[in-house]
Amino acid sequence: MNIFAEYIKYRLKAKGRHGIHSPFVYDFVDQCLRIPLTEELKSKRKSIYQAYRQNQQPIQVKDFGAGSKKLGHTRKINSIFKNSSSKGIYADLLFRITAHYPISTVLELGTSLGVGTLHMQLGNKNAEITTLEACPETRRIALENSLKQIPQVTSELTTFDDYLSKHTPKAFDFIFVDGHHDGTALLNYLSILDAWSHDETIFILDDIRWSDGMWEAWNQIVKNSKYHLTMDLFRMGIVMKRTHQEKEHFTIKI
Repeated sequence: MNIFAEYIKYRLKAKGRHGIHSPFVYDFVDQCLRIPLTEELKSKRKSIYQAYRQNQQPIQVKDFGAGSKKLGHTRKINSIFKNSSSKGIYADLLFRITAHYPISTVLELGTSLGVGTLHMQLGNKNAEITTLEACPETRRIALENSLKQIPQVTSELTTFDDYLSKHTPKAFDFIFVDGHHDGTALLNYLSILDAWSHDETIFILDDIRWSDGMWEAWNQIVKNSKYHLTMDLFRMGIVMKRTHQEKEHFTIKI
């Protein structure tokens, strides 16, 4: 996967609001992506980002998925933050989606340091968020920092497979898949998560260009007749069933 070449191709295809005829996608680009960040979010994440950047404490990380391309099993917290956490425009995206849409329940597969979790909760403080993390040390750091700012979030120490197999499915409004970066695993999780979603559930799939396998899986998802709306935002992909609309795919500039 040549990420630079992929980015060039993405930029050549990507659209803003002009030329988009789908009312839902036009609203997403014109309204959702323009929601201003709150001062509370800016303040809380500034202090958390600073703490993570300065923290050189090494921890033992248990990888249950494809693992990191850059980091070993003993990792410094500032390195995990630099390489693994949802931040920048994609963290902003998580905030804006939960702020814009009528989302009351969120399932996050992969807490990491809890940066994405923080953005989703501050986008909609009334949303019930369940976040899953299989690594005890990574989860501990998240609980002591990001998740400490949002104690109403439910944090589960569990693998994705164990949680999904041991709990009775319930339909979440928003599902963020951020872990186990393997194309086969992604397709499997998405199939299982069908029972955990409804027709308007917003799925966000992280790192769709992580590897050739992830990119192949993403393209299979785009072609799958089950999903009538898919949006490519370069690093992340958005997937929705929306069976009441014609099947459409968009490459969106973010």
